[in-house]
Amino acid sequence: MKKFLLILVIFLISVISISAQTVIGKEIRYRDVEWADFTGEIDTTSKYDAYTDWKTTYSFPAPKIFGDKVRVTLAVRLYLTIASWVKPNKKSARLLNHERGHFKIGRLCADELEKTINSMEFSRNNYHKEINEKYWEIIKKHQEMNRQYDKDTNHYNNQDQQEIWDKKLNDQLNQ
Repeated sequence: MKKFLLILVIFLISVISISAQTVIGKEIRYRDVEWADFTGEIDTTSKYDAYTDWKTTYSFPAPKIFGDKVRVTLAVRLYLTIASWVKPNKKSARLLNHERGHFKIGRLCADELEKTINSMEFSRNNYHKEINEKYWEIIKKHQEMNRQYDKDTNHYNNQDQQEIWDKKLNDQLNQ
């Protein structure tokens, strides 16, 4: 009986997918965002004209075990959350381009998460924690990139810096 239960537990673990979190929003990964995607409640008190909020989730099937190490095949999903909004009277091509830059940073983050974590080995006994730590390290890096993007472009008001960032983000996405 114990042997049967052990086999059953191993089987269930091998078919269960591990997922990080749930996000409410629109899953978008391989296209630019459009104004129609910005469905959140507008913050009328904000001094900004729009807000782009992206989030990632991840999942992976049972890891491949190599002695005391494991490898996973991480699948990352990228969302524009329902917290994203635009003031209707402020919609412009220039502002949309800037908000697309924020979402491109999310795309870069999702790409880096998959590439980095899928190339790593983790300890067999602690891989969940190690994957989560690497996940949050990469997320924080891209959150800081988002802040720097707004600082450099002065929230899209510095057109010269906006053009530099546009090129930088497009080049990184096309690598």
